[in-house]
Amino acid sequence: SRLKQYRENPFQAARDFACGLAVGAVFWPIPIGHAALANVAPAVGVSTSIFAPLPYLIFGSLPLLSLQSGSTAALCLGELVENLDQPDITPEDLAVLMAALVGIIHLLMGLLDLGAAAELFSQPLLKGRTGAAGVLVLAAQLETITGLPPPVQGPRVPVERWGSAISRLPQEANLSTCGLSAGLLAGLLFLRYLGRCGTAQCSDAAAIAGRSRLRRYCEALGRTSAAVLTASASLVVLVASSVACKYLGEPSIALLDKFESPSPFWRLHGISLGRIASVLPSAALTAFLTLGSHLTVIDRMRRPQDSWHPRRELVAIGLSSIGAAGAGGMPAMANLAVCQALQKQVGALASVGNVVGHFMAFWLVSRWEALQYVPKCAVSAILVVEFAPLLSAIPGEVAHLFQQARRNVRGRAWHLLVASDLGIYVVAFASPLVLGIITGSLVAVLLEVLLAVSRFAGPGYVSIGRVPGTQTYDELDAPGSRAVALPKIIITRPSGPRWFGNAAANTRAARRERKTVHRDAAVAIADWRMVPFLDETALTHYKRAWANPDVKVLVTNTCAHVRQQIKESGLAEILDQPEETLVDLNAAVVWAEQYIKHLEGQQVIIGMRERTATSEASDRD
Repeated sequence: SRLKQYRENPFQAARDFACGLAVGAVFWPIPIGHAALANVAPAVGVSTSIFAPLPYLIFGSLPLLSLQSGSTAALCLGELVENLDQPDITPEDLAVLMAALVGIIHLLMGLLDLGAAAELFSQPLLKGRTGAAGVLVLAAQLETITGLPPPVQGPRVPVERWGSAISRLPQEANLSTCGLSAGLLAGLLFLRYLGRCGTAQCSDAAAIAGRSRLRRYCEALGRTSAAVLTASASLVVLVASSVACKYLGEPSIALLDKFESPSPFWRLHGISLGRIASVLPSAALTAFLTLGSHLTVIDRMRRPQDSWHPRRELVAIGLSSIGAAGAGGMPAMANLAVCQALQKQVGALASVGNVVGHFMAFWLVSRWEALQYVPKCAVSAILVVEFAPLLSAIPGEVAHLFQQARRNVRGRAWHLLVASDLGIYVVAFASPLVLGIITGSLVAVLLEVLLAVSRFAGPGYVSIGRVPGTQTYDELDAPGSRAVALPKIIITRPSGPRWFGNAAANTRAARRERKTVHRDAAVAIADWRMVPFLDETALTHYKRAWANPDVKVLVTNTCAHVRQQIKESGLAEILDQPEETLVDLNAAVVWAEQYIKHLEGQQVIIGMRERTATSEASDRD
């Protein structure tokens, strides 16, 4: 079915395949960088990039999504490898075991239709974790770029390790490695700058050419030149650094392991149940983190004509990781850089060409002797240039979430900022830097779950007023709202169902706010238009709290189910309000105004009686 779209235009099939082939040929250094992040041999990244995409091509829902190695999975695996204290298991065996467990978890989630688990990842959590991953990747390259020897037994917390590396720089930095790294970084940036300039010039030429065929050629030339100059920059750097290291013969520069021809190899033999149990918690968290990264790529790359099925997607990415494990790879996830390069194509043949391009590139590299001397600092330079742009989005995200949190707080307690999206973002960003990617991400996920519960359990309501001269009611003190508070009437609108977690909290918060603003209220109206039900605890609380209230309480805008609950529980006798006020807010306000006039009239009569009695007593005296 993936090939039906090429029947009417077979030339598009050739173009898609050729583009995918080119992308696979020029993007092959990325899996090498991910293998370096994971502290495993390059063959692990190679096997992942070649064998993981095949199951997704068959079972996945998005034709242009390429599943390969990714930074999130590599960081998680790298942290496990650093903490590996079992001599009978190699880092490559651990990578395969992680890939198998992550794949099984994703596959079970798909088979059990647990795609709703993806909704646990809020945008602040995903963006904060992405920013933290970028910082972790960049900071992890410090030792490699400067040629520092790894510490024998140094701190395992990222922040402490970076501080230790900085303190060792003056005494232990390798000048040859530093010089080579500086040259490679300058070359990478220069080639990418040329790519952007070429794109701009070709776009200008296309604009001058108008709507002719020449314009289409100019646009195609601009896209092609940008892809070649930008994507092949990493390839050029690897080749140049490898050739330089071979002929310079500098022994102090650390080199990668020699490349081997791509071939699957089985590493799961000898895996015990005890080892699986020890790795399973980290694998479960890695599965959730890679799923979050997968969703982030989908949000960016999904086209309007693409249909996305969560259950099918979970099955596909699970089978991809299992396929990578069978071939000796690491957990698979969507690769943003490759997907962006394939985005302009039409169908799945672009992804097929990408796999073939990867295979051909690695096969040629393994047989090219000059590329058997790739320095580790060259891969680090590529990672620095790839991930540095992620840092530019961090200040803007923080400023946006801070302004959003300030608008939502609006004079209430500033500690509510911690429970806002800003708090989730800050924790998701900071905790991996302090605790590591696995423990830190777990802390961020737990905090988000607790905040989600607290948002439902805590007091959540807004104060309502009436627009003067109308029967329209709106939120008070909100941007764009013209509503004003009604004299001696307080209207609150709770958000969501009333249950054991929030009923009492709402009542306390509303009474505390009424005392704080010093409003003289005679009637309190609860607008329950957003309340679909009340649980038994909420009904019991309201019957107790409203039995002897300090103000008259009315409930309005109730749905049929809530009205039935009010009647059956006996709350209707306590409220003692007309039937029409239960369903219409304006009717409740009109009744409340008449009730206040009645109270004031009674107070006037009582006052007149007291003055009359006082005057009669004085006359008798």
